Amino acid sequence: MGTTGGGLWKTDDMGITWRNISDGFFKTGTIGAIAVAESDPNVVYVGMGEHAVRGVMTHSGDGVYKSTDAGKTWKRIGLEQTRHISRIVIDPKNPNILLVAAQGALYGSSPQRGIYKSTDGGATWKNVLFVDEKTGAAELSMDMTNTRILYAAMWEHGRLPWKVISGGPGSGLYKSVDQGETWEKLKEGLPEEMGKMSIAVSRSNPEKVYALIESDSDKEAGGLFVSTDAGKKWSRITNDHRLTQRAWYYIELFIDPKNENTIYVLSAPALRSKDGGKTWENLSGTHGDYHDLWINPDNPNNFIISNDGGSAITFNGGKSFSTQSNMPTAQFYRINVDNQFPYRIYGGQQDNSSVSIASRELGSGGITTASWTASAGGESAFLAFDPDNPRYVLGGSYQGTIEVLNTQAKASTNIMAAPIQYLGMDAKDIKYRFNWNAPIIWSKHEPNTYYHGSQYLLKTSDMGKTWKEASPDLTRNEKEKQGKGGGPYTNEAVGAENYGTLSYIVESPLEKGVIWTGSDDGVVSLTRDGGSSWKNVTPQRIGRMFDQCD
Repeated sequence: MGTTGGGLWKTDDMGITWRNISDGFFKTGTIGAIAVAESDPNVVYVGMGEHAVRGVMTHSGDGVYKSTDAGKTWKRIGLEQTRHISRIVIDPKNPNILLVAAQGALYGSSPQRGIYKSTDGGATWKNVLFVDEKTGAAELSMDMTNTRILYAAMWEHGRLPWKVISGGPGSGLYKSVDQGETWEKLKEGLPEEMGKMSIAVSRSNPEKVYALIESDSDKEAGGLFVSTDAGKKWSRITNDHRLTQRAWYYIELFIDPKNENTIYVLSAPALRSKDGGKTWENLSGTHGDYHDLWINPDNPNNFIISNDGGSAITFNGGKSFSTQSNMPTAQFYRINVDNQFPYRIYGGQQDNSSVSIASRELGSGGITTASWTASAGGESAFLAFDPDNPRYVLGGSYQGTIEVLNTQAKASTNIMAAPIQYLGMDAKDIKYRFNWNAPIIWSKHEPNTYYHGSQYLLKTSDMGKTWKEASPDLTRNEKEKQGKGGGPYTNEAVGAENYGTLSYIVESPLEKGVIWTGSDDGVVSLTRDGGSSWKNVTPQRIGRMFDQCD
């Protein structure tokens, strides 16, 4: 199991327990791809860097690692500059022949992307498919009955601070018939405009190939496509939007190794079709936001599904799964602590609830999950409270969501400054532009007072019943950078790319009325009178850097 920030994990007992096997070997902790050689399961290759890229917290990697003793020891074997690796495939008869799909750098152009091939177990590499410096490989599929035949999905993509870019002229589907040495672009029956894609060839019938394609949603051009002649001609099966929602984050496609008509698409739900993509059912699961799947080639009822909460194993086709509560791999955005005894630690978990954790359990031998309780807000929450009396906790989430939790009553209520989530709207049309990590702080100097950051400093002294703007716009407020959060084909609706927002608020612990703010577009502001007047105190070097970026 490859985690986001938590390294590589292994189970020997079908998911009852997991143990980390990368600590002390890997230089970075985020895994994009894992492949185990079918001919020798002691040989394992791991590609680093998230393949499901998120704009606000994506971690890059440092190439490929290899083990020849089933994960006991590891050696890095190259491709350090590829940053994000999406798939590794190994020749089922020769563990020294492998191909790597590298997405490449997310935040800028780079030549280290595309399909790489090694015939000597990673000692040397050859870039066998390169389109341009903006286009990387999102998916790679090998015909396991004839390993000369490969299919690849190339993806033009990138990220600006204010936009996720998914798609462009570099995107396309390709086929190789000489194990990756040369490639032909597939066109007949496919959309002319393409974003992120996934492609998979059937193990039971290699003439059948499926492709899931992001394209212009206004023209209904994308969807699930199939070829029955090994990629020569294509036809669309469905344009069901569930299959391509938030395409840049998902678009994952897998085929049952023994049944060409049973296919899986991973998205916010996990979806399965048993009739070649015409109809779909939701898989019950252990979490949400699904990103990868391994199906046992000898027993398709046994598969491992990965999501934002970990990996779960089934032996009955998804009717039941192993637990994901035995993996210490949670991602915390930040922490806060109170002054109780035992003191409690507060933090938001990526794609999970915020939590309050006791620093010790009295009368116990350690800290267990019994010490963990849900707190206010959601994953990206700042958690604010009076540390001496944390009965009330304010916690946030995306698009300005903020709630107050009464820890004694165990009840909460929403206290948004503008009680609407502006999902899908251009940032320039939103009353309050909130960062994905919108700051919330408790005031040490003013009783019952809290501050929340949009483009303004927002202030409440009555637990959110009323809010007032305690500042002017403290950002650069560049309207040309406040459009849609995604493009050119798929918008990003949840506000993670909102730009021109406050990202931090700090109150002086010593002097009343002194508050600093920092914006994501490079403005540092200061008030010494509680918000009555403000001064732009951005260091000159930062200002020049942002001018150069513009």
